[in-house]
Amino acid sequence: MESVREPDINLLSSTDFSPEKYVRDLSQHCVGGPELRRLRKKVQSLSEETNSTLKRNVYQNYMQFIESAKEISHLESEMYQLSHLLSEQKSLLTSLCSTSILGDDSMLIRRSENNDDEDKKQEEFNREKIASILEKVEGCKEILEIPDRTYLYEGPLVELDPLDNSPVKNVQAYLFSDGLMISTRNSQGLMKYVFEVMYEIGSLAVVNVKDLGNVKHAFKLLIFPDTRVFKCSSSAVKKEWLEKIDQAKKSKLNHDQQKRESTIEKSPSRSASIDSPSINPFEEYEEDGEISHPEWFLEAPEELDVCVAQRHFEDALSLLQRALEYAANAPQDHLLTEVQKKVDQRHTHLTEVLMKELEIKPGKSMQGGLGASRRAVRLLITLGQPNQACDLFLNICTCMLKIQCKRVKREGSTSMYIKHLSSVIFTNICHMTEEFLRNFLQSTTCYSAYVVWVSTQLSQFVAHFIKQVFGAQSSLTIVAECVDLVRCQCERLCSYGVDMCYQIDGLLRGSITRTLRDTRDKYVDSIKIRAAEDSWSPTNLKSKNGLLKFLQEYSDLGLKLDTFVTGDIWLQLTSNNLIFTKNFLNLLRDCMKLKTTKLLYTINETLYAVFDAQIRHHELTLREEKRLEQRKLVTKNAEYLLTSLLDVCQEEYKEAVGFPCETLLQIQKEYSALLNGISPTSRSTKTKYSSEFI
Repeated sequence: MESVREPDINLLSSTDFSPEKYVRDLSQHCVGGPELRRLRKKVQSLSEETNSTLKRNVYQNYMQFIESAKEISHLESEMYQLSHLLSEQKSLLTSLCSTSILGDDSMLIRRSENNDDEDKKQEEFNREKIASILEKVEGCKEILEIPDRTYLYEGPLVELDPLDNSPVKNVQAYLFSDGLMISTRNSQGLMKYVFEVMYEIGSLAVVNVKDLGNVKHAFKLLIFPDTRVFKCSSSAVKKEWLEKIDQAKKSKLNHDQQKRESTIEKSPSRSASIDSPSINPFEEYEEDGEISHPEWFLEAPEELDVCVAQRHFEDALSLLQRALEYAANAPQDHLLTEVQKKVDQRHTHLTEVLMKELEIKPGKSMQGGLGASRRAVRLLITLGQPNQACDLFLNICTCMLKIQCKRVKREGSTSMYIKHLSSVIFTNICHMTEEFLRNFLQSTTCYSAYVVWVSTQLSQFVAHFIKQVFGAQSSLTIVAECVDLVRCQCERLCSYGVDMCYQIDGLLRGSITRTLRDTRDKYVDSIKIRAAEDSWSPTNLKSKNGLLKFLQEYSDLGLKLDTFVTGDIWLQLTSNNLIFTKNFLNLLRDCMKLKTTKLLYTINETLYAVFDAQIRHHELTLREEKRLEQRKLVTKNAEYLLTSLLDVCQEEYKEAVGFPCETLLQIQKEYSALLNGISPTSRSTKTKYSSEFI
């Protein structure tokens, strides 16, 4: 039996090689699996060798591919130039053939008449087209009603996303001799389309987009600093668009060149400007009814584009102001109006670029702080946009304030957290106020916006403050300490002329009032509990040293207790009253930290209710017959409360508020009978400050 040929390159690459037949023969002639595996490895090695050979050939010929592509592109451009030259020569020969050497002007007259008729027809066609566009497109009336603007081409396009080439929207494009107008579908108005944008033909570049994947029949428009991609319905339409745009650009370039040459020819000679000192080379000259403008003014739009592209914003602003000043003083003509319109567009574009400099974008670093925005803010104010500059500046301030607040961790006690947070917030607001005054010192119309911004930030801070401080477990001491910290920080703004303390007090008033009333109820309940357990016995201080320490401790509080000492270690005051003394003084001092004009009524009400509950315990004790033997002790304790303690409280209250507390004076009058050991039976048990009225 004939053996099967071993696999090699020549066999596998032959034209009559059949894989199915070769495998079938192998399976018939090979004995066992080892031989088949050997042949399989042989085929795999041949496959790898072939792949490496192909790669090597590609690498060797890659540079030749690149050079060939360049040569083809260069050859294509040369062919285009050759075609253009042939067209020009053809038109030149045609014009030479039509020239009459013998002076027979009849043919020329007929041709001129035919040209006039064609011009009239073209003008009528152009007028009808523009009128038709005005009926279809909303918002383009002022743009299209410009002399010498000629209609060239129009058609529907699909705009693609420049990054992923996905469809964005359908547009209707109109090409004119000096610009390209883009309009979009109108879903609300009566007209079919709505005007979007008008691009100058000299400011845009067209790039052909090769057909790749789903992107077919597309071309790209480069308009600094944006890029837009449009898709046509067919390759013929795309070719028509590219040719028409190229034709419009060349016509515009020739037209501008002719204007520039006529301007140079009609401008005064350099020698005349040097000889005559009265002639200013930057002034316009009028000759034969036409006005000449300086070259720097005519080139101002292009120079502005260059300055903005290179981020020389100060130079762009200087040139813009110079051009606007010249346009305001120069005589009006069509050329001046055209250049001024371009300069106004650059003005708007410069404003938009500067506003983008101040925009907050995801991932944008804020390490530069407010100093990095100073340049753009100053330029926007100079461009006459202080309100927009102020809004963007305040957005940056808001973002920076949020970043700083997020860095404050909720650690330690509530008072420590509030101290750190309030310091961060008000320090940043003070810094932002300094920066605002530096940038907007002359823009007084922006002051109100900044005050509103500060008010908004403080409202958000107070909302967070209330959640952190006024909890169910928070004591009045912690609340008073935190409120006092915030008020002290807020007073720092007063040095900049921004007083927001009234707003802080107004936002906190409701929460503070609830806290004061809850504290009052807790104090009254604790007084009732201690009254039920009161044994009405003098206080034993156990040693003389203990007595001296005790007297010194209360002396630091402002109380002189020497008159209440009996014996060596006894004090004629009950432990209940001594505990109440410390509690009431702490309550008073916390209330004084929270005091405002609007809160004084609630504070007086709280002090009255707490003190009234304690002194009423003495009144009820005097009425009980079983306590008659202790009447002297009760009277002594009542005297201590109504004289010594109330006098110290009135001093602290007057020092903080400026006048004595009326409710504490009222208590002294109502319970004055207790000083003589008599129960004030005629006193009403209900007063306007008692808990029954609250």
